[in-house]
Amino acid sequence: MAALAVSKAAGFLMAGIGLFVVVVASVLVARRGAARDKAEPAPDIPAAMSPGPSDPDLEKPRLEKLQGWGIVLVAFSAVWIAIYWIQDPSANLAREEALRTESIERGEAAVQFFGEENPGGIACVRCHGPELRGQDILFNNEPYPAPPLVTVCERLTLEEVRTTIMEGRAGTPMPSWSVRFQGALNDQQIDDIINYLISIQEVPFDKNKCINLKAASPAPSGSPSASPSKSPEPSP
Repeated sequence: MAALAVSKAAGFLMAGIGLFVVVVASVLVARRGAARDKAEPAPDIPAAMSPGPSDPDLEKPRLEKLQGWGIVLVAFSAVWIAIYWIQDPSANLAREEALRTESIERGEAAVQFFGEENPGGIACVRCHGPELRGQDILFNNEPYPAPPLVTVCERLTLEEVRTTIMEGRAGTPMPSWSVRFQGALNDQQIDDIINYLISIQEVPFDKNKCINLKAASPAPSGSPSASPSKSPEPSP
C-alpha cells in the first residue's frame, strides 16, 4: 500500500512538472514568434499593389463627417432664420421709411417748374404759389383764388385729394393730371406728389383728414358737431 501511495504521489508530481513545462514552453514559443515577427521586415510591396482600405474604413469617416456638417448647417439655419425673423419687422419698416422719403423727394421736385435740372416738374407752384400757400391767379380773364395746398388735408380726405389731382375739377383751372384722364402723370408720380403734400401739411392731427380717419369720417347726422355742407373748394 505504501509503494502504491508513493507511486501515486510521484505521478501527480510528474504530471504537475509536465504541465508546468508545457506552459513555460508555450510562453517561450509565443514570445519567440512575436520577436521574430517584429524583427522580420514587412514585405516590400509596391503601393499600387498594396491592398487598399476596406469599404467600412472608407465610408464611415466620410459618413460621420457629412453627418457632422449636416448638424452644423441645420443648427446654423435654425439660428439664422430666428435672427432674420426677429429683425424682419424693423427691416421692413426701415425699407418702407426709405421708400417714403424717396417718394417725398420726388414729389417735392414734381411740384416745381419744369427745367433741365428738373425734367419731372409740373409747376404746381405756378397756380398755388411758390410755397403752395395759395394765391390769386387769372382764369378766364377774371381773378381766381387758387387755394393753399399746405392746408388741403383740412378740406379734403386723402381719396378726394387723389381724385382731384387725377381727374381735375371742371370749371376751375385745375386740369386732370392722370394718364387715365388724358393727363401726363402715372400713378407713381401722383403718389409722390400726394406724399409730399401730406409731409408739408400745417394742419393739426385732429383736423387732418388725410391721415386721421376720425377727422375724415363725416359727423353723424343731427350731432352737435355736424355743420351745414359748404360748397367744395375749386381746387385742392
